[in-house]
Amino acid sequence: MPATFHYCEDNGAATGSPVHGTTRSGFPSDTHYATDMNWKTADDCTANGGTTYSSAPITVPGSGSNYSMPKYQYGHFIGGTFNQISSAKWSAHTGDTGSFPTGITLKGTVTSTYATPATSNSSFGTDFTSQVAIGSGISVNFATSGPENASPASTLSADGYTQYLASQLVVASTCTTPGDTPTITATLQYNEN
Repeated sequence: MPATFHYCEDNGAATGSPVHGTTRSGFPSDTHYATDMNWKTADDCTANGGTTYSSAPITVPGSGSNYSMPKYQYGHFIGGTFNQISSAKWSAHTGDTGSFPTGITLKGTVTSTYATPATSNSSFGTDFTSQVAIGSGISVNFATSGPENASPASTLSADGYTQYLASQLVVASTCTTPGDTPTITATLQYNEN
């Protein structure tokens, strides 16, 4: 029987050692699994009673850029009789229903470091504004203790987690079409045996 997989999400002030979010949706036995990446100006998980994106929009600034709260999501593998999960890659944008409007950028990274979310530049390094095929995605490692483990491994042989799959939406003053972005697909691909 294969492992069961869920997306989880950390929110709130950085706490603990190693550092993670104060609110942990889907971790370890919480069942409020993240079901969307809706970027917004509220730092919460929609599946855990959070704010809808339409109630916390990112506005077009008069100059410069406005930022969503960063999303710190991660995968959770639990149960089943798998031997090993390996070769994971993540892309925040593998498919869509249209293009992002001019002036809107999607940035992302894979990391074991959590920072208290804020509507300022998180400096995530990979540009996912255009589709990034999963074969060109970012490599992802695992740990049994949580996404914040400072020494993740390239394989997972027991129930555990991916690193953080972090993303942030940037809206510049050059945005030509304010409103909802197209629906996009994020993908986490991995091998399981």
